[in-house]
Amino acid sequence: MPTIRTKGIVLCGLAALGGSLVSATAAQSAKKMTNAEAICGTWVLQQAGSIAELDNAYKKCVKQALETPEIRGFSLRVPWKAIDADFALLEAGLKIAREHKVSFSVRFMGGRHTPASVFEKGSPFYTKQGSQEKVPAPFKLDGSPNDVFEAEYDAFVARLAKWCRANDVRLLHLAWYGQEWAELNHGKEVRALPGYTFDNWLNAHKRLIDIGLKHAGEDLAVEFPFSGYGPCADAASAFADHVVEKIGPVNPIFFCQSNGWGAKKDWGAPTDEVEAAFDKVWARPICRGEQMIQPRDYDWTACYANLYKNKVTYCEVYAPSFTLEHKDQLAEEIRKFAETGKEKPLLP
Repeated sequence: MPTIRTKGIVLCGLAALGGSLVSATAAQSAKKMTNAEAICGTWVLQQAGSIAELDNAYKKCVKQALETPEIRGFSLRVPWKAIDADFALLEAGLKIAREHKVSFSVRFMGGRHTPASVFEKGSPFYTKQGSQEKVPAPFKLDGSPNDVFEAEYDAFVARLAKWCRANDVRLLHLAWYGQEWAELNHGKEVRALPGYTFDNWLNAHKRLIDIGLKHAGEDLAVEFPFSGYGPCADAASAFADHVVEKIGPVNPIFFCQSNGWGAKKDWGAPTDEVEAAFDKVWARPICRGEQMIQPRDYDWTACYANLYKNKVTYCEVYAPSFTLEHKDQLAEEIRKFAETGKEKPLLP
């Protein structure tokens, strides 16, 4: 079991921060909000695999990003294996968020970031091309469920959900089987595995959704990214339908996310035709978020126009973008989006 209490870790570069921890009164007030009300707005996104990496990113760009007015929260993306033994890295991220008086969220990455113990217990896998890194297969050689991975995943998500509830974290981003990131992986490596059929692959991911829903509730929303590597558009719509069938329409215990958000697109698809196929998700009565495709500079007015069009409750912007040329335009769009959420969070 992970150690989830504060360990007294002092991060170089963080000691000079002002502010205090969120008061108990504020925490109690937050619990009365719906998940949509608690997470609506713009989140700063940063990936880190260690406390040292997080400290480095904080000094380089995260601090400046979190000082932007009307930021809703700090979202920390981490490898599963970096937090499997203990949650010290999450505690460090939570400390940053609280010192800036914003909310905190965590996303873990599966795929090649899956702990070795999962494979030692018998999870089937393949190796990432050009390396010896193991990636969990969504099914066994005969196409039956990867019950080892699913059991370990369930136990880990249960630990994360417990930690989130203990720390008033209202949004937990979950990972798929993946490969590089947390996104869907329906690439050629997976499709070439013994036991592969589209239905076997699809059903394996539906079971992960069911695990996420088991640990979600009115005090904690879970999220899965519906974009990814390989042909995923049909799957994205099928997953949206599965969620609605399980929990009903527009239920903010679950959010789907497009991870290719930019000035012209939402899914990062290679062609307009594929992008349009992914857009069918927006026709489903499911709660949504969007994540920027890259930590670059953009026409932020055009980017945020997509959020209003798609009725997106929250969005994530990479921390480095807050240091670039159009940071003032970004700040203005964040302010306007926050004002919309204060009136009423955007929902389908």
